[in-house]
Amino acid sequence: MRVLWLCNIMLPMIAEQLNREASNKEGWLTGIANRVLSKEESGVELAVAFPVPEPLQGSEQHIYDGNVISCGSLPDRKLRWYGFIEDVRNPHVYEEGLELSFHWILKDFQPDVVHCFGTEYPHTLALCKAFPYKNRILIGIQGLCAVYAEHYYANLPESVIRSKTPRDLLKRDDCERQKYKFELRGEMEKEAIRLAGNITGRTHWDRHYTSLWNPGAEYFAMNETLRSNFYDGERREEGCRPHSIFISQGDYPIKGLHYMLLALPGIRKKYPDVKVYVAGDCIIGEGDVKKRLKISGYGRFLRNLIRHYQLEDHLCFLGRLNAEQMKQQYLQSSLFVCCSEMENSPNSLGEAMLLGMPCVSADVGGIRSVFTGGEDGICYPVKDDLHYNAEQLKKAVLAMWSDSGKRAEYCAKARAHANKTHDGDVNYQRLLEIYCAIAEKEAQNTCEKDETGTPLFVMVSNYINHHQIPFCNAMRQYLSGRFVFIQTEPMEQERVQMGWAGDVRPDYVKCYYEEPEVCQELIANAPVVLFGGVDEEAYIAGRLESGKPVLRYSERLYKDGQWKAVSPRGLRKKYADHTKYRNAPVYLLCAGAYVPSDFHIVRAYPDKMYKWGYFPEVKPVDVDSLMAAKKPATILWAARFLDWKHPESAVKCAAYLKKKGITFTMRIVGDGNERPMVERLIAKYGLSGEVSLLGYRTPNEVRALMEETDIYLATSDRREGWGAVINEAMNSGCAVVADHMMGAAPYLLQDGRNGYLYEDGNLDMLCKKVEILLNNRQECQKLGRNAIDTVKKEWNAECAAKRLLMLCKSKGLLLADTGVEEIDCMLKRPLQIQEGPCSVAEVISEREMLCRIL
Repeated sequence: MRVLWLCNIMLPMIAEQLNREASNKEGWLTGIANRVLSKEESGVELAVAFPVPEPLQGSEQHIYDGNVISCGSLPDRKLRWYGFIEDVRNPHVYEEGLELSFHWILKDFQPDVVHCFGTEYPHTLALCKAFPYKNRILIGIQGLCAVYAEHYYANLPESVIRSKTPRDLLKRDDCERQKYKFELRGEMEKEAIRLAGNITGRTHWDRHYTSLWNPGAEYFAMNETLRSNFYDGERREEGCRPHSIFISQGDYPIKGLHYMLLALPGIRKKYPDVKVYVAGDCIIGEGDVKKRLKISGYGRFLRNLIRHYQLEDHLCFLGRLNAEQMKQQYLQSSLFVCCSEMENSPNSLGEAMLLGMPCVSADVGGIRSVFTGGEDGICYPVKDDLHYNAEQLKKAVLAMWSDSGKRAEYCAKARAHANKTHDGDVNYQRLLEIYCAIAEKEAQNTCEKDETGTPLFVMVSNYINHHQIPFCNAMRQYLSGRFVFIQTEPMEQERVQMGWAGDVRPDYVKCYYEEPEVCQELIANAPVVLFGGVDEEAYIAGRLESGKPVLRYSERLYKDGQWKAVSPRGLRKKYADHTKYRNAPVYLLCAGAYVPSDFHIVRAYPDKMYKWGYFPEVKPVDVDSLMAAKKPATILWAARFLDWKHPESAVKCAAYLKKKGITFTMRIVGDGNERPMVERLIAKYGLSGEVSLLGYRTPNEVRALMEETDIYLATSDRREGWGAVINEAMNSGCAVVADHMMGAAPYLLQDGRNGYLYEDGNLDMLCKKVEILLNNRQECQKLGRNAIDTVKKEWNAECAAKRLLMLCKSKGLLLADTGVEEIDCMLKRPLQIQEGPCSVAEVISEREMLCRIL
């Protein structure tokens, strides 16, 4: 079994090979790695990936799409390793290049299981995105940034939270920004957890939150194996500094050092010689001017507390300590204190318990899962009150020091408990069990899917029509039949009369109103659900609440104008339907160029919007024959006669051309409420010889008219969410002249290359562009040829289906192979889509769009 570990640090054994200084962090990784590597019977072939600030000298270097990956092996340990470049100093910033690095690493090592140790850094999310097999991803929970963010201020006074030192201003790193960075990390963390099929944790606390964020993941309980040197030695009372307290960290608010400082004056009254030793960086500005200038707002608060209570002689910052130095501090101290505002199960507490130290801990997070208050030591209560927590801490310390007999009992039980919890051999065996369970589960799932042929992809929309059938057919083909379209309502009679219904319902269509239970089960359980074109949210409400992934496609929200975003009622609705899920695995396919701007207004789908549209049939054509068969100086307009489709614009354009003395013929297809107005205009301008009203025509008849026409007019305004007639006219080799506010226009047309765009409602610009084309047939045919090329290469159902499958794979939504060799090979490549369907949808304002495309 090939297992890839994703670690936050370079393992010391690798650092030794490269003659680099080893990190003191996460030393327990070495212990478990040594066990895996030293036991051939484990059947595990191990590789380790870790972040580095720059390429590692003395190693193999591979460049993949501009990303440098350092790699090498430890032949005697049978370990493969990879160093990928990441700025871990800014863990709140997601780097897209990480995904490309992981694509190369995954291709090189081809793991059966990916095990991510921790969720605190963006690289975990990047690997979860890059590895397409969700059920083979195992995330090991250390801390949870999303929860830490909620507790970051740790009951600090408002004045401290708002305060800013010169250092904070210069680095843009004050207390509020630090909390915000944790929130950003928490968003990435949640997304990674939702992508993983398996979670390993060790407390009721991490199980609660991970199950909340991803109820579909399997949770495996597994305790931590600590750093090897802590399994030897035992603290002795007689060898300790009297009334000394050891705290393993205190450089940011969550670690709660301010609680200790507020408790210290009360402790000092009974024990005047009390002294607190704090490992890690000193942040209170001790030393020269340079260090004082580097003090943070939180550090200044600590310094003020020290000065106010005259604690200078009762506090000692020890700096960064390696494992052996930490061990000596434990052994020399008379008490270990964990006064954090929030923890999962800190390894420092486990280390103290292993060495038989008296321990006092705040009753927060997952502490109770590894530390039994009243048996292993004292677990004091906390609440959202600065002085209450400090008072409870003081009482716990005094209680521990007041009874030597009870203290000895605590130490013995803590040591016994920790030896059981952190038993390296037991934890190693448990790890192998988890790896085997994941591998077996994946094999079973693959077998079950192959036997049942259950749908991999479900699309839910109001009804199937000729604009959707080509895409659905492509998806069904690529997924070897495992595709279902759920129709939620019968098609309205007007569209049936227009020929939209087709002669035969495709066999992959199921109707919700005929089989509600079957359809609901499909929506709830399919790996991927694409939802759109339906006003009623109840169809997917359950799936959204469960945290399962959803793809949505949508036309724009504000077809009547973005000023409507001021409506409180509308905003509440948008929040309930969209914004609420901004951090969930819900992605938006934007059927129109103005969709991203609308959804950006309501703060929905940040960095999760992709270009989309409608994909009517792309007919194979002999371009030369098609263009030669077109009738010169012909213009076509086809749509329902609605006010916002502006049939009058076509008639007024004809009037302009006639006045100019230009020869042409115009055919207008459609019918509707505006027909009397159109007839009046034709009569008014004397156009009966140039303009013909053809009434409704079937889709096939309209395509035949397009194929013999030079110029197609698309005059709908902003209320046209997409406008599939543009696709069809381009496929037919027409030179399309389109209103720039139609949703499809900026995506499909490049002004002057494969069509013309005119400013919304600007009749004069429309008329002059048509005039140019009638006076220059060579230009007209150039646009038509390029239009054919656009839909043939990019904006078509087959391309859209392939790219959507690639997107699903990249997000970890689609796990099984499609069964089509061409698609499966393609899906193994990294997602690199620059333009067209499934490329990133830019947020561009309406005004900016006009400037950009005209």
